[in-house]
Amino acid sequence: MKRDLTALVKAVEKKFGQSVTMATDFEKLAFAFAKQHVALQPTMLKKLWAQISGAEKPSVELLDKVALFVGFQSWKDFKDALHGDDDGQTNYEV
Repeated sequence: MKRDLTALVKAVEKKFGQSVTMATDFEKLAFAFAKQHVALQPTMLKKLWAQISGAEKPSVELLDKVALFVGFQSWKDFKDALHGDDDGQTNYEV
């Protein structure tokens, strides 16, 4: 799961156009999510980035919202694209 989370975070950073490391980055990222009609607080996004270290397990609801931001219908669809026969571009918008 950690590898999948890392791939999801990298996809978000690619779509966002920069690495997300500082508190202000999470605020800007939350605004970018809001422009896509996905409501997430900066603190929730920061938790997701922290969860890559293995401290906590993210909720499916959070993962679904983040996957939606990068062009997938759900976390499951994102994982299926990573591990299935698909090339991962079916739902992904660059």
